[in-house]
Amino acid sequence: MRRMLTVLRREAAMQLGRAATWGVFGAAMLLSLLDNAPTAGNLARLEFLQDPAYFLYRVTSFDLLVLLFGLVFLLAGRLPLDGKTGMRDLLMATPLRKGEYALGKLLGGFASTFLVSALFLAANAAVYAAFAPLARPIDCALPLTRAIFCCALPASLFASFCAVALGGVLDVRLVYALAAAYFGWNAAYIASAGDPPFGLLTAGGLVRTIWTHPRWPAASASSAAANAAFLALGAGLACALLLGSRRIWRRR
Repeated sequence: MRRMLTVLRREAAMQLGRAATWGVFGAAMLLSLLDNAPTAGNLARLEFLQDPAYFLYRVTSFDLLVLLFGLVFLLAGRLPLDGKTGMRDLLMATPLRKGEYALGKLLGGFASTFLVSALFLAANAAVYAAFAPLARPIDCALPLTRAIFCCALPASLFASFCAVALGGVLDVRLVYALAAAYFGWNAAYIASAGDPPFGLLTAGGLVRTIWTHPRWPAASASSAAANAAFLALGAGLACALLLGSRRIWRRR
């Protein structure tokens, strides 16, 4: 356990210390504020933007998706990079089990991804609370909590586990192609009155726990549960795939 935690801390610190991570964060933040900031133009364009829950619903549905897409590209190359730089050989010189190494990498990637995602949502909420007419910080507290723990947490788990695990067992270029296709499908989805597909990352049934359209039915509990199950099972399958693979110990 101690060796796994060492790998976890090293992986999370490395990811959080990369300029590219914060470059992705900054780009997603800029896109989010241009599209959703409570400016006069956006308030006139978006009917429900006076509601902080709607603001966080919009940020979570699309802009968090953009952030996670960028982070997935950074995480997918972590295991191959350890092989190329010799870090894997250095770790293998210690009594480190494959499971400890793999879990440390997976959990380290998840920890950094979730932290950056939560900070992204909190920063957006802070800007909204500071500049939206009549907005109070307390009004953002509940929808922000839902956005972080109902949406960002399972989405970060799925995205980080799949990126790290698939990057370890497949050619990283194929992982990038699969990620682009999956995120493209997510970005192309247009919300409707019906339940969204359960396989969506940030715009599935879970996001409707933040805000629901007043003319649409209340959020479907079965849709949210199916979305949560897909993300959790997907992350679990990715974990099992990596733990069962021998390729992560091979040189590349």
